[in-house]
Amino acid sequence: MNDDGHQPAYRRHQLHSLGLAAAAFAASAPGQSFLISVFVDDFLAGTDLSRTTFSILYAAGTVISASAMILLGRVMDRRGLRPSWIIVAAALAAACGLASVATGALTAFLALALLRTSGQGSFPLIGTLLVARNFGRRRGQAVALANLGLTLSSMALPPLTALLIVHTDWRTAYQVLAVVLLIVVLPLGLLVRGGPARAGSAATNQGDTVAHPAPVRPGRRGLPALPSGLAARLLLILAGPPLISTAVTFHAVSILAERGVDFLAAGGTVGILGATSALGVVLAGLIVDRLTTRAALLGSSATVLAATCVLLVPSAVAAYVAFACLGLGMGATGVLNGTIWARTFGTVNLGRVQGMAQSATITAAAIAPMIPAVSVALSGSHTAGLLALALIAVIASAVAWSLRDPTMVH
Repeated sequence: MNDDGHQPAYRRHQLHSLGLAAAAFAASAPGQSFLISVFVDDFLAGTDLSRTTFSILYAAGTVISASAMILLGRVMDRRGLRPSWIIVAAALAAACGLASVATGALTAFLALALLRTSGQGSFPLIGTLLVARNFGRRRGQAVALANLGLTLSSMALPPLTALLIVHTDWRTAYQVLAVVLLIVVLPLGLLVRGGPARAGSAATNQGDTVAHPAPVRPGRRGLPALPSGLAARLLLILAGPPLISTAVTFHAVSILAERGVDFLAAGGTVGILGATSALGVVLAGLIVDRLTTRAALLGSSATVLAATCVLLVPSAVAAYVAFACLGLGMGATGVLNGTIWARTFGTVNLGRVQGMAQSATITAAAIAPMIPAVSVALSGSHTAGLLALALIAVIASAVAWSLRDPTMVH
């Protein structure tokens, strides 16, 4: 995949960066909703927290994570990705350790905040920047390959973790995750090469997909000054699918129980979501570099909309189909979130831009668990919450449809 240069040494550097990016996405699993969802019911029983209280704590911790992303993106631009990797891996291991000893609201909140900041937020940001700084015309394909790390972990870890919980307990499972992060993931940070990307460097500008990307200038307090209208629409479209997928996967065990799917089968169903997410990543990687931004965003939004509508059907078969469809949309959205911003605004100071995008996505995910939780609290069922999620999908699809992007990216 040597699209940005013909020197073998640079190609090796690209492949090296791509492998580490995939590892970064995979390492984010403990902070992702698909793995946290496996722990939720046991976590509630072990801490005596109600589902609504836990969802509020989760949302608050995720808001902290979202706020941190803007700052962390700027730090990564300045300090580089190697020290960032090591610090994030250590923080995520500490978060798993803290979760394993949580006994009440305070420790649960601290564990969730650290899990979301270092897992869901920081590691995907590192992976995205590793790819964006080293690939140009085939950036979409590279992002897709890197995202396979996340999709493979989402496919394998939920059923394996559920099995570990059944044979030991949920606290031991979190301790095992902490050990793996310390002895496997953290040392990989030493393999990250180079410092922050500089304007004019080969890794920054070779093969940019946009001839004249919109400038990104420091605004007030150092935040990116972006074209507000376009950025706002892109944020709304790209934040919708993660909000929906987080809401569904976070309460997957409970939602699936309403449809007659037991605990172990629920872990397998979340694994199906991971498998189709991998397929969505592959498909998006093959075509995203050939599609307009509008077409790509509309496709992913419509897929997520279809998934939420099917999930409203109260049957186990419909649930399996819905989770499979949702996985396709999630995979495609992950690729788009790693390509659209660099395509639109260029790669100089991309950490700031990607950090802003990550912050918006995480903020959406922060409120997501509250939707099913409130639905259950008020009506005793997930139906009203699923209807609300379907409405969000409709809005995201409508905004994507209204987007005007006449330029075909080659």
